[in-house]
Amino acid sequence: MYGLPRELVSFQVTTSVDSIKWVEVHYTDLIGRLRMISTSFSDEIVVSVDGSSIGVERVESSDVLVFGDRETLVKLPWSSEWGRIIGNIHRDREGVHTLDSRSIAQRVEKYSLEEYGLRPVMGVELEFFLFKNISIECTPPLSLSCAIKPVDRTIKGVLTGYHAVNSDLDSYRYELAETLSRHFNINVKCHHHEVASSQLELVVEHDRPLRIADSVQTIKYVAKKVAEFKGVKASFAPKPLPGENGSGLHVHVSLWRGSENVFYDPSDAHGLSQIARYFIGGLLYHARALSALVAPSVNSYRRLIPGYEAPVYAFWGFGNRSTCVRVPFSTTTNSIRVEFRPPDPSANPYLALSAIIMAGLHGIRRSIDPGDPLDMCAYNVIRVPREKRLPSSLIEALEELEIDNEFLKPVFPRELVEKYIEVKRAEYIEVSQHPSPIELLVYS
Repeated sequence: MYGLPRELVSFQVTTSVDSIKWVEVHYTDLIGRLRMISTSFSDEIVVSVDGSSIGVERVESSDVLVFGDRETLVKLPWSSEWGRIIGNIHRDREGVHTLDSRSIAQRVEKYSLEEYGLRPVMGVELEFFLFKNISIECTPPLSLSCAIKPVDRTIKGVLTGYHAVNSDLDSYRYELAETLSRHFNINVKCHHHEVASSQLELVVEHDRPLRIADSVQTIKYVAKKVAEFKGVKASFAPKPLPGENGSGLHVHVSLWRGSENVFYDPSDAHGLSQIARYFIGGLLYHARALSALVAPSVNSYRRLIPGYEAPVYAFWGFGNRSTCVRVPFSTTTNSIRVEFRPPDPSANPYLALSAIIMAGLHGIRRSIDPGDPLDMCAYNVIRVPREKRLPSSLIEALEELEIDNEFLKPVFPRELVEKYIEVKRAEYIEVSQHPSPIELLVYS
């Protein structure tokens, strides 16, 4: 079992819930933060929550409910009497809350099937860092300092980290993948050391959007838990280390009609159908607005800069990692797909994955031509028009979403989009008002 910690080894895999006495009810707030309340186990898991403390209700009418989804119930491997269930936020027993993000992923699955006769299939590559320590000292308004100690170091400019052998991170990623597969029903397709120092990547096998979004939240939770057992820290910040690659949440998408992958066309030289090209067209057309949902932090835009395999322009290409949309080389008809590269782990996966699907479907509905694929490094393109440039800040992305959100309306309630922009704008203002250590160093 790859040297799992004693707490994990002692718990054997089982689907039985007979011994569960307590359950962690996990739910996700609007901006993607995982929240948890513990309760005694019963046939129906429903807990009352203060909606004003999670930003979905006013204090004078703040009671909301979280309903556990029984399909997500698992035993926690570090305690034989504890389970975990994922829930949706409800205003009452009659209906889901307008600001519940998990329900958006459920709606987008239904909308795709009912309106287009298509079933979206998604997969993700989730990148993150493992640090020996993250030390942050903040004593407002006088000082702010941050110290990060990577577990290992790569040699700048030599790219020694990518697929490194005998890395200090090996045992951790073995344990994490094993724990996710055996105890949380998450099919980890592969995992490896990434380009940057102390950076890992987990590739999750394709599934329906809701399952993938649940998996992203679960991986973040379990990754931090396993790191805790090993005395280290897992970080999902998009760009924690200057001068190194940041962490992305690359999203792979295909659309299916029954058992047919409609992104495949045997008559095309690359096997890519016109439907797939229209889907790409939708992603590129709405890329600036999508940024607010898929790269939703101030730190996100430290990652989206030239030179670090992160996109900066709304171009697409075959096997091109400098573009916004990449069409990976595929060996089978079933594996033909498109990859959307701007997302990062700070995104709310329920909103991000759903918005990606809605943008692509809008491209199909309007037959949006993506233009010719780019066969050069996107960073070397000159005189790129504004509409083809991804936002350079969170506030710019939010302004784009405020203008361009009509394509989301069949699935995203207006109240949710408006509240999201309001909360994220306040977050941007708060973070921007605090000077960073490097600013103090340079300008003092």
